[in-house]
Amino acid sequence: MQLVADASADAELSEFLRSLGATDEQIDEARRECHLSRLATDVVLNQGAVLGASQLAARAGVATDRVLELWRTLGVAPPGPDEPYFSERDAAFTTEVLCNVPLGSGLDEVLRVLGSSLARVAEAAVSLYVQTVEPDLDSPDVDLVAWARDLAATTELGMRLGDSMGPIFAHHLHDAIARQRLAQAERTERSLFRLAVGFVDLVGFTPFAQHSAPADLVEMIGRFEARAFEVAATRGGRVVKHIGDEVMFVALDPATGCAIAEALLEVAGAGDIAPRGGVALGEVISRHGDYYGPVVNLASRLAELAIPGEILVDEATAASAAAAAFSFRPAGRRLLKGFDQPVEAFALVPGDAGP
Repeated sequence: MQLVADASADAELSEFLRSLGATDEQIDEARRECHLSRLATDVVLNQGAVLGASQLAARAGVATDRVLELWRTLGVAPPGPDEPYFSERDAAFTTEVLCNVPLGSGLDEVLRVLGSSLARVAEAAVSLYVQTVEPDLDSPDVDLVAWARDLAATTELGMRLGDSMGPIFAHHLHDAIARQRLAQAERTERSLFRLAVGFVDLVGFTPFAQHSAPADLVEMIGRFEARAFEVAATRGGRVVKHIGDEVMFVALDPATGCAIAEALLEVAGAGDIAPRGGVALGEVISRHGDYYGPVVNLASRLAELAIPGEILVDEATAASAAAAAFSFRPAGRRLLKGFDQPVEAFALVPGDAGP
């Protein structure tokens, strides 16, 4: 709970909030609810929010329902059509999209992915601040004016970074196009990619999570995620997603997939936690930046079957990666959940060169 120590500090904090654009009514309400410093974030985020959905619709020359549909597709739920919620930047974006990307054209799926991805970025940014910065500030003797200034500066920085994400997106778009061209070479079905799919999970993570402090658990997960992204990017692969204590990645060829899995096993283990992995090669269905199909399921099942410190691969991966200086030993025919016939598995022999 935030309390203002004296009238002088209260006056200084209120004056700073007014300089950001806060009204006396907002300040009084925040004071009553004991979060006066945190009002700085709300004010910065709401700067310029003077337009309602109906006004955006008039600017774009469309019905208000189309504006509301667009923002809901992006995962944002605007209030009533006439309630101030949008800025001039929002109006420009709305006009650009509605005039060039008609909803229902198929490109609205990209907007859903965009909204979902940015929501995750926002959640990550807030969690990072709350978990790393706020604990040092949320104390009875903290300088609330300093906290408010820090909140305002951090929020403004986040918004500037958001505005400058275009160059980053351009690089990812370049890589995605290159990956698509190679993965769909000689494929006639446009939804199919030929990729090596890999999974690495952490044996012993559940007991660790049950007996660890939240801060230790967060640190361990963060370290695993950071290493996975670094390893995959360095070797030309891509992390698709993290699923609890498991990471899914893809690569254009099985040798790279094996190299990523092997590198992750080297860096992901700690204490009683030991990584294991699985890699499979074949056609996968691509949708919204994720991948589906029997090959994905096979890679996941192989990882579940592996013992700690082991990487199991399918026959196609072993045959192809063997030409890139990797060695494998037979691991038997395994009956895997979801597969009608036993699958021939091979264990990657550690220590080989590879890419």
